Amino acid sequence: MLRIVTTALIVIGVIAFLAVDAYVLARVFRSRGSADDYGSIPVPGETTVTVPAGKLKLGYQESYKASSSGDSIDFGTPSALDVKVTSAAGEPVELKGPGFRGMGSSLSTGSGWSRALIGTAELPAGTYTITAGPELPDAVEPQVLIGK
Repeated sequence: MLRIVTTALIVIGVIAFLAVDAYVLARVFRSRGSADDYGSIPVPGETTVTVPAGKLKLGYQESYKASSSGDSIDFGTPSALDVKVTSAAGEPVELKGPGFRGMGSSLSTGSGWSRALIGTAELPAGTYTITAGPELPDAVEPQVLIGK
């Protein structure tokens, strides 16, 4: 009897572990897929988007896979890049950078691309204009991704 209970607890533990892993992986891959849900703009460029209330994420992407050294990716948002979000009323929207007080980074690479999170904003539903510039001469097909 004790053997059956022990086996049942082990099976339940393994199933719970696999379920948690599946949830975490689904969240990670879903966030990659939603990076440009509302569109993208080339740098330099401008676009207008209509979004529901909630979080807006802006990311910077170039069309090459960045190299890595150790545990870090050798890529980031260029310091010259200036991204502005303004409401339909012309009021600027503050972007919160990644990490603690905007001092961190969120980088990822995929097949033929490298991305860095520019920032996020909690917005009421509405129409917003997103402007990115200036020209980035050393960048490979730079663009700003607009997502959830």
